[in-house]
Amino acid sequence: MNALSDREAIMALKNAQLEKGHMINTRKSYRGWMLRYRDARRSGICRNLQGFLTHLSTDARAKVNPKTVRQALNALKFYHEKVLGIEIPPNSLTVPAINKNRNIPVWLTHEEAMDLISRMSGDERLQAEMLYGTGSRIMALLTLRLKDLDMQKGLITFRHDKGGKSRTVRLPRSVMHRLMTHIAAVRLQWEQDRKKGVIYPTAEPEEMKKLGRARYGTLPFCWLFPSAVRRGEERWHATDHALTDGLKKAAEEAGIMKRVSPHVFRHSNATALLERGENIRTLQEHLGHTNVETTEIYTHANGTNAVISPMDYPPIPQVDVIPFRKHA
Repeated sequence: MNALSDREAIMALKNAQLEKGHMINTRKSYRGWMLRYRDARRSGICRNLQGFLTHLSTDARAKVNPKTVRQALNALKFYHEKVLGIEIPPNSLTVPAINKNRNIPVWLTHEEAMDLISRMSGDERLQAEMLYGTGSRIMALLTLRLKDLDMQKGLITFRHDKGGKSRTVRLPRSVMHRLMTHIAAVRLQWEQDRKKGVIYPTAEPEEMKKLGRARYGTLPFCWLFPSAVRRGEERWHATDHALTDGLKKAAEEAGIMKRVSPHVFRHSNATALLERGENIRTLQEHLGHTNVETTEIYTHANGTNAVISPMDYPPIPQVDVIPFRKHA
Protein backbone atom coordinates (compact mmCIF):
# COMPACT_ATOMS: atom_id res chain seq x y z
CA MET A 1 0.00 0.00 0.00
CA ASN A 2 2.88 2.37 0.74
CA ALA A 3 4.08 2.08 -2.86
CA LEU A 4 1.54 4.75 -3.81
CA SER A 5 1.64 8.23 -2.38
CA ASP A 6 -1.65 9.75 -1.24
CA ARG A 7 -1.71 11.92 -4.36
CA GLU A 8 -1.15 8.93 -6.65
CA ALA A 9 -3.77 6.88 -4.81
CA ILE A 10 -6.31 9.71 -5.10
CA MET A 11 -5.76 10.02 -8.84
CA ALA A 12 -5.91 6.25 -9.39
CA LEU A 13 -9.13 6.01 -7.36
CA LYS A 14 -10.68 8.95 -9.20
CA ASN A 15 -9.90 7.46 -12.62
CA ALA A 16 -11.41 4.12 -11.59
CA GLN A 17 -14.55 5.84 -10.31
CA LEU A 18 -14.95 7.95 -13.44
CA GLU A 19 -14.73 4.79 -15.51
CA LYS A 20 -17.40 3.21 -13.29
CA GLY A 21 -19.63 6.29 -13.57
CA HIS A 22 -19.73 7.23 -9.87
CA MET A 23 -21.43 10.49 -8.94
CA ILE A 24 -19.34 13.28 -7.42
CA ASN A 25 -20.68 12.68 -3.89
CA THR A 26 -19.76 8.99 -4.13
CA ARG A 27 -16.28 9.92 -5.32
CA LYS A 28 -15.81 12.26 -2.36
CA SER A 29 -17.04 9.60 0.09
CA TYR A 30 -14.74 6.89 -1.32
CA ARG A 31 -11.75 9.23 -1.30
CA GLY A 32 -12.43 10.15 2.34
CA TRP A 33 -12.61 6.52 3.44
CA MET A 34 -9.46 5.64 1.49
CA LEU A 35 -7.45 8.43 3.12
CA ARG A 36 -8.81 7.59 6.56
CA TYR A 37 -7.84 3.95 6.06
CA ARG A 38 -4.33 4.84 4.88
CA ASP A 39 -3.84 7.13 7.89
CA ALA A 40 -5.01 4.34 10.21
CA ARG A 41 -2.47 1.97 8.67
CA ARG A 42 0.35 4.48 9.00
CA SER A 43 -0.46 5.30 12.64
CA GLY A 44 -0.62 1.61 13.62
CA ILE A 45 -4.34 1.62 14.46
CA CYS A 46 -4.84 -1.35 12.16
CA ARG A 47 -2.79 -3.66 9.97
CA ASN A 48 -5.36 -4.59 7.35
CA LEU A 49 -8.88 -3.95 6.12
CA GLN A 50 -10.50 -6.30 8.65
CA GLY A 51 -8.68 -4.50 11.45
CA PHE A 52 -9.95 -1.15 10.22
CA LEU A 53 -13.55 -2.35 10.03
CA THR A 54 -13.26 -3.79 13.54
CA HIS A 55 -11.81 -0.48 14.71
CA LEU A 56 -14.80 1.40 13.27
CA SER A 57 -17.21 -1.04 14.93
CA THR A 58 -15.73 -1.29 18.41
CA ASP A 59 -13.35 1.57 19.22
CA ALA A 60 -15.21 4.13 21.33
CA ARG A 61 -13.43 7.05 19.64
CA ALA A 62 -14.25 5.92 16.12
CA LYS A 63 -17.38 3.83 16.61
CA VAL A 64 -19.98 4.38 13.93
CA ASN A 65 -23.27 2.68 13.18
CA PRO A 66 -23.29 -0.60 11.23
CA LYS A 67 -24.62 1.02 8.08
CA THR A 68 -21.65 3.40 7.98
CA VAL A 69 -19.25 0.48 8.42
CA ARG A 70 -20.87 -1.13 5.35
CA GLN A 71 -20.34 2.09 3.42
CA ALA A 72 -16.68 2.08 4.42
CA LEU A 73 -16.41 -1.55 3.31
CA ASN A 74 -17.87 -0.76 -0.12
CA ALA A 75 -15.46 2.14 -0.59
CA LEU A 76 -12.38 0.23 0.57
CA LYS A 77 -13.30 -2.93 -1.34
CA PHE A 78 -13.41 -0.78 -4.48
CA TYR A 79 -10.06 0.78 -3.54
CA HIS A 80 -8.37 -2.58 -2.98
CA GLU A 81 -9.68 -4.14 -6.17
CA LYS A 82 -9.49 -1.21 -8.60
CA VAL A 83 -6.43 0.64 -7.28
CA LEU A 84 -4.31 -1.95 -5.47
CA GLY A 85 -5.37 -4.91 -7.60
CA ILE A 86 -6.20 -7.02 -4.53
CA GLU A 87 -9.33 -9.15 -4.86
CA ILE A 88 -11.58 -9.26 -1.78
CA PRO A 89 -13.45 -12.60 -1.76
CA PRO A 90 -17.18 -12.39 -0.96
CA ASN A 91 -18.07 -12.81 2.73
CA SER A 92 -14.39 -12.87 3.68
CA LEU A 93 -14.69 -9.94 6.09
CA THR A 94 -16.61 -9.69 9.36
CA VAL A 95 -18.85 -6.65 9.62
CA PRO A 96 -21.64 -5.83 12.09
CA ALA A 97 -25.14 -6.84 11.09
CA ILE A 98 -27.52 -4.09 10.06
CA ASN A 99 -31.26 -3.87 10.33
CA LYS A 100 -32.51 -5.05 6.95
CA ASN A 101 -35.91 -3.45 7.48
CA ARG A 102 -35.89 -0.31 5.37
CA ASN A 103 -37.12 2.90 6.86
CA ILE A 104 -40.25 4.27 5.25
CA PRO A 105 -39.25 7.50 3.49
CA VAL A 106 -40.62 10.87 4.55
CA TRP A 107 -42.97 12.27 1.93
CA LEU A 108 -45.37 15.16 1.48
CA THR A 109 -48.94 14.99 0.30
CA HIS A 110 -49.65 16.88 -2.93
CA GLU A 111 -51.34 19.64 -0.93
CA GLU A 112 -48.35 19.93 1.42
CA ALA A 113 -45.86 19.98 -1.45
CA MET A 114 -47.73 22.71 -3.33
CA ASP A 115 -48.22 24.75 -0.16
CA LEU A 116 -44.50 24.50 0.56
CA ILE A 117 -43.53 25.51 -2.99
CA SER A 118 -45.97 28.46 -2.99
CA ARG A 119 -44.06 29.98 -0.06
CA MET A 120 -40.76 29.99 -1.98
CA SER A 121 -39.42 32.30 -4.68
CA GLY A 122 -36.63 32.72 -7.21
CA ASP A 123 -34.33 29.91 -8.28
CA GLU A 124 -35.14 27.95 -5.11
CA ARG A 125 -38.82 27.79 -6.02
CA LEU A 126 -38.04 26.63 -9.57
CA GLN A 127 -35.65 23.98 -8.23
CA ALA A 128 -38.30 22.71 -5.79
CA GLU A 129 -40.93 22.61 -8.56
CA MET A 130 -38.63 20.61 -10.82
CA LEU A 131 -37.65 18.22 -8.05
CA TYR A 132 -41.30 17.50 -7.27
CA GLY A 133 -42.34 17.49 -10.90
CA THR A 134 -39.63 15.12 -12.17
CA GLY A 135 -38.69 13.06 -9.10
CA SER A 136 -35.00 13.78 -9.65
CA ARG A 137 -32.19 13.73 -7.14
CA ILE A 138 -30.81 17.12 -6.14
CA MET A 139 -27.34 16.62 -7.64
CA ALA A 140 -28.83 15.36 -10.90
CA LEU A 141 -30.85 18.58 -11.09
CA LEU A 142 -28.02 20.94 -10.18
CA THR A 143 -25.61 19.40 -12.70
CA LEU A 144 -28.03 19.82 -15.61
CA ARG A 145 -26.79 21.81 -18.59
CA LEU A 146 -28.96 23.68 -21.07
CA LYS A 147 -28.32 20.98 -23.68
CA ASP A 148 -30.15 18.49 -21.44
CA LEU A 149 -33.49 20.25 -21.94
CA ASP A 150 -35.72 19.82 -24.96
CA MET A 151 -38.20 22.63 -24.52
CA GLN A 152 -40.11 21.88 -27.75
CA LYS A 153 -40.85 18.29 -26.74
CA GLY A 154 -41.10 19.13 -23.04
CA LEU A 155 -38.42 16.60 -22.04
CA ILE A 156 -35.46 16.66 -19.70
CA THR A 157 -32.56 14.19 -19.65
CA PHE A 158 -30.69 13.51 -16.43
CA ARG A 159 -27.25 12.26 -17.44
CA HIS A 160 -24.83 10.35 -15.23
CA ASP A 161 -27.35 9.96 -12.42
CA LYS A 162 -26.69 7.60 -9.52
CA GLY A 163 -24.85 4.52 -10.79
CA GLY A 164 -23.89 6.30 -14.02
CA LYS A 165 -27.40 5.86 -15.47
CA SER A 166 -29.26 8.37 -17.64
CA ARG A 167 -33.02 8.83 -17.93
CA THR A 168 -35.44 11.10 -19.74
CA VAL A 169 -38.66 12.39 -18.13
CA ARG A 170 -41.32 14.96 -18.96
CA LEU A 171 -41.01 18.53 -17.80
CA PRO A 172 -43.95 19.75 -15.71
CA ARG A 173 -46.13 21.99 -17.92
CA SER A 174 -46.83 24.28 -15.00
CA VAL A 175 -43.17 25.38 -14.79
CA MET A 176 -42.50 25.89 -18.51
CA HIS A 177 -43.09 29.66 -18.49
CA ARG A 178 -40.91 30.27 -15.41
CA LEU A 179 -38.30 27.89 -16.79
CA MET A 180 -38.06 29.77 -20.09
CA THR A 181 -37.76 33.08 -18.24
CA HIS A 182 -35.03 31.56 -16.09
CA ILE A 183 -33.14 30.23 -19.14
CA ALA A 184 -33.25 33.70 -20.72
CA ALA A 185 -31.61 35.14 -17.58
CA VAL A 186 -28.99 32.36 -17.59
CA ARG A 187 -28.20 33.08 -21.23
CA LEU A 188 -27.68 36.77 -20.44
CA GLN A 189 -25.27 35.82 -17.66
CA TRP A 190 -23.45 33.44 -20.03
CA GLU A 191 -23.01 36.23 -22.58
CA GLN A 192 -21.49 38.46 -19.91
CA ASP A 193 -19.22 35.65 -18.72
CA ARG A 194 -18.13 34.86 -22.26
CA LYS A 195 -16.83 38.40 -22.75
CA LYS A 196 -14.71 37.91 -19.62
CA GLY A 197 -13.39 34.48 -20.67
CA VAL A 198 -15.37 32.62 -18.00
CA ILE A 199 -16.28 28.99 -18.79
CA TYR A 200 -18.70 26.43 -17.36
CA PRO A 201 -16.50 23.41 -16.61
CA THR A 202 -17.22 19.74 -16.13
CA ALA A 203 -16.53 17.80 -12.96
CA GLU A 204 -14.36 15.42 -15.03
CA PRO A 205 -11.15 17.15 -16.20
CA GLU A 206 -10.45 14.25 -18.57
CA GLU A 207 -13.73 14.82 -20.41
CA MET A 208 -13.10 18.54 -20.62
CA LYS A 209 -9.61 17.90 -22.01
CA LYS A 210 -11.04 15.54 -24.64
CA LEU A 211 -13.74 17.93 -25.87
CA GLY A 212 -11.69 21.09 -25.48
CA ARG A 213 -12.02 24.24 -23.44
CA ALA A 214 -13.66 26.12 -26.32
CA ARG A 215 -16.60 23.72 -26.50
CA TYR A 216 -17.29 24.05 -22.80
CA GLY A 217 -17.48 27.79 -23.31
CA THR A 218 -20.50 27.40 -25.60
CA LEU A 219 -24.08 28.01 -24.47
CA PRO A 220 -25.28 24.36 -24.52
CA PHE A 221 -22.72 23.51 -21.82
CA CYS A 222 -23.90 26.32 -19.54
CA TRP A 223 -25.39 25.09 -16.26
CA LEU A 224 -29.16 25.34 -15.90
CA PHE A 225 -28.53 26.58 -12.35
CA PRO A 226 -25.12 28.31 -12.40
CA SER A 227 -23.54 29.43 -9.16
CA ALA A 228 -23.83 33.10 -8.28
CA VAL A 229 -20.14 33.03 -7.31
CA ARG A 230 -17.28 32.50 -9.77
CA ARG A 231 -14.14 30.53 -9.02
CA GLY A 232 -11.43 32.32 -10.96
CA GLU A 233 -12.22 31.86 -14.65
CA GLU A 234 -14.79 29.13 -13.99
CA ARG A 235 -18.44 29.17 -13.01
CA TRP A 236 -19.70 25.94 -11.49
CA HIS A 237 -23.27 24.90 -10.79
CA ALA A 238 -25.16 26.11 -7.73
CA THR A 239 -25.09 24.19 -4.45
CA ASP A 240 -28.16 23.00 -2.55
CA HIS A 241 -27.54 25.28 0.43
CA ALA A 242 -29.97 28.05 -0.56
CA LEU A 243 -32.65 25.51 -1.49
CA THR A 244 -32.26 23.63 1.81
CA ASP A 245 -32.53 26.84 3.81
CA GLY A 246 -35.54 27.97 1.78
CA LEU A 247 -37.31 24.66 2.34
CA LYS A 248 -36.78 24.78 6.10
CA LYS A 249 -38.16 28.31 6.28
CA ALA A 250 -41.17 27.46 4.10
CA ALA A 251 -41.91 24.32 6.14
CA GLU A 252 -41.94 26.38 9.35
CA GLU A 253 -44.32 28.91 7.79
CA ALA A 254 -46.60 26.15 6.52
CA GLY A 255 -46.58 24.36 9.88
CA ILE A 256 -45.31 21.13 8.32
CA MET A 257 -43.90 18.93 11.09
CA LYS A 258 -42.15 16.46 8.77
CA ARG A 259 -38.41 16.53 8.21
CA VAL A 260 -38.14 18.41 4.92
CA SER A 261 -35.12 18.27 2.61
CA PRO A 262 -34.62 18.46 -1.20
CA HIS A 263 -34.80 14.65 -1.40
CA VAL A 264 -38.28 14.61 0.14
CA PHE A 265 -39.64 15.78 -3.22
CA ARG A 266 -38.37 12.61 -4.91
CA HIS A 267 -40.29 10.53 -2.38
CA SER A 268 -43.33 12.79 -2.77
CA ASN A 269 -43.24 12.47 -6.56
CA ALA A 270 -43.20 8.67 -6.33
CA THR A 271 -46.03 8.40 -3.81
CA ALA A 272 -48.17 10.90 -5.74
CA LEU A 273 -47.80 8.85 -8.93
CA LEU A 274 -48.70 5.65 -7.08
CA GLU A 275 -51.76 7.26 -5.54
CA ARG A 276 -52.94 8.17 -9.03
CA GLY A 277 -52.65 4.56 -10.18
CA GLU A 278 -49.26 4.58 -11.90
CA ASN A 279 -47.84 1.12 -12.64
CA ILE A 280 -44.98 0.07 -10.36
CA ARG A 281 -42.79 -0.92 -13.33
CA THR A 282 -43.36 2.42 -15.04
CA LEU A 283 -42.51 4.16 -11.77
CA GLN A 284 -39.32 2.09 -11.50
CA GLU A 285 -38.19 3.32 -14.92
CA HIS A 286 -39.27 6.88 -14.13
CA LEU A 287 -37.13 6.95 -10.97
CA GLY A 288 -34.20 5.10 -12.53
CA HIS A 289 -34.19 2.25 -9.99
CA THR A 290 -32.21 -0.86 -10.91
CA ASN A 291 -34.41 -3.17 -8.84
CA VAL A 292 -38.18 -2.97 -8.50
CA GLU A 293 -37.80 -3.81 -4.79
CA THR A 294 -36.39 -0.31 -4.29
CA THR A 295 -39.49 1.18 -5.89
CA GLU A 296 -41.89 -1.00 -3.90
CA ILE A 297 -41.02 0.82 -0.67
CA TYR A 298 -43.32 3.61 -1.85
CA THR A 299 -46.31 1.30 -1.66
CA HIS A 300 -45.65 1.27 2.09
CA ALA A 301 -45.03 5.00 2.21
CA ASN A 302 -48.41 5.96 0.78
CA GLY A 303 -50.29 3.30 2.71
CA THR A 304 -51.20 1.16 -0.30
CA ASN A 305 -50.63 -2.00 1.74
CA ALA A 306 -52.11 -0.70 4.97
CA VAL A 307 -55.19 -2.43 6.31
CA ILE A 308 -58.29 -0.48 7.35
CA SER A 309 -58.54 0.17 11.06
CA PRO A 310 -61.34 -1.84 12.72
CA MET A 311 -62.50 1.43 14.28
CA ASP A 312 -63.50 2.55 10.79
CA TYR A 313 -65.45 -0.59 9.90
CA PRO A 314 -69.09 0.07 9.05
CA PRO A 315 -71.53 -1.37 11.60
CA ILE A 316 -72.73 -4.87 10.89
CA PRO A 317 -76.43 -4.72 10.01
CA GLN A 318 -78.64 -6.45 12.53
CA VAL A 319 -80.92 -9.15 11.16
CA ASP A 320 -84.15 -9.92 12.96
CA VAL A 321 -84.27 -13.60 13.80
CA ILE A 322 -87.67 -15.22 13.62
CA PRO A 323 -87.89 -18.02 16.19
CA PHE A 324 -88.58 -21.44 14.75
CA ARG A 325 -91.90 -22.96 15.72
CA LYS A 326 -93.02 -26.49 15.21
CA HIS A 327 -96.26 -26.94 13.34
CA ALA A 328 -98.86 -28.98 15.16
